Amino acid sequence: MKKLYTFITVLLITTLSYSQGYEFGIVHITDHTFKVVAIPDFTSSGNTDISNIGFTLMLPDGNADVTNLTGLLGGRPWAVNSNATAAILQANYGGDGTEDAFLITLDPGQTLLSHNTGDQIDLVSFDVSNSPTTGTMRFLLNTETIAMNASNALDSFFQSNIDNTTTQNYFLGLASGMESFSFSVLGIEDTVILKNMSIYPNPASEFINISSSIEIEIVKVFNVLGKEVLSTNETSQLKVNHLQSGIYFLKIFANKRSATKKIVIK
Repeated sequence: MKKLYTFITVLLITTLSYSQGYEFGIVHITDHTFKVVAIPDFTSSGNTDISNIGFTLMLPDGNADVTNLTGLLGGRPWAVNSNATAAILQANYGGDGTEDAFLITLDPGQTLLSHNTGDQIDLVSFDVSNSPTTGTMRFLLNTETIAMNASNALDSFFQSNIDNTTTQNYFLGLASGMESFSFSVLGIEDTVILKNMSIYPNPASEFINISSSIEIEIVKVFNVLGKEVLSTNETSQLKVNHLQSGIYFLKIFANKRSATKKIVIK
């Protein structure tokens, strides 16, 4: 029995050690422009043959669309293969009536790729039209009711020939922290609020000072993925030295209104 356990353990370790594939993530570029990246869990020397890729983005029900797709993987074209409104998803696929679906695909072809473990491989950039300021953009999970009721036609996939034998689906799932983006951090700047205050220094490394002639109720800080990383009632000086270097959004609430200011932490 001990030998059997040992054999099973070795088999599991061997199987896990040969796990290869790619996770998907959403990256905010600027304003309402984004890109989707693939993150590998292995290193490729340059002979990995990428065939076709696909994923479905869910956007808040309304007039926002995925537009201006630009292929970043060897310049190969991407397209919104199909889209379905929240009403259609609710009537036919078990949706809850709050989200529209956009299936985005790269047609079959050939791109030889080299990368290291953990690299962010740019797949496609795109704009979200009509500048939504509420709701969330996210990937549809392959295990969700909508995907399964669509006979998996809306699934994420990454077709590749890694070992020079056959083309297979090497999609591993979604990268932690990159599964979605909250549009709430991209609210239109309220000039009435911003013209009555001074925000400095920017870039900042230790503190951000806010000098204002109007009463500020609360201040929140969001990262480029739309995740809230700080919320405070201490509105005159924010301690930011615990945040990693990068671009953030400072959202200020005052007079029952809000304004968003882009800041840089160095």
